[in-house]
Amino acid sequence: MEVTCPSCAKTTNVPDEKIPKGQAFGFSCPSCRTKIRVNPDGSTSAALSGETFGADADKPGAMVCHGEPAKYKALLESMGFVVHAPADNEQAIQNIRLNNYKFVLVGAEFASSGGDAGVLQHLQEMNMASRRRMFVAYVVQGASSYDNMEAFAKSVNLIVSPQDAAKDNFRDHLLREMRANDSFYKVFFEVMSEIGKL
Repeated sequence: MEVTCPSCAKTTNVPDEKIPKGQAFGFSCPSCRTKIRVNPDGSTSAALSGETFGADADKPGAMVCHGEPAKYKALLESMGFVVHAPADNEQAIQNIRLNNYKFVLVGAEFASSGGDAGVLQHLQEMNMASRRRMFVAYVVQGASSYDNMEAFAKSVNLIVSPQDAAKDNFRDHLLREMRANDSFYKVFFEVMSEIGKL
């Protein structure tokens, strides 16, 4: 397949055996280093650039993947996080690739996207070394709030209904669950560090 860079117009030949069937893929242009995204139909575009922390790199990062991000963003900012709120699944996944988030909140709108993998599926398939350092809360209608087994089944740390997430005590629940998660993995990370696996 021949791919033309949208920035410098250089044509690059990508071997057919390296192209994933029915999936979008990306690579950097060998001439100008622009990230190129090739869609399943063969069309190209400059790859999305995600948000980064920049000057706030010393603060913990969080991402709110929700249809109504403002209320959750304000809550997380009050907890000391620098918060990103992507517009869609594609930008959210790009943000995850670019940043080490300590906290990610996912709403049902971002769990899946038609036939495409949503943020939730991307998080479920992440490398466990990275995923263990991230606390994931899933806000979904019909959830048994704060049910550990339901959260485990969805591969998240916390599951909560939108009604319970709107309550004043949601912040307290988040803090308690995040502390418990940190305590749970503290010994694990210490041991892995001692044996040279981190």
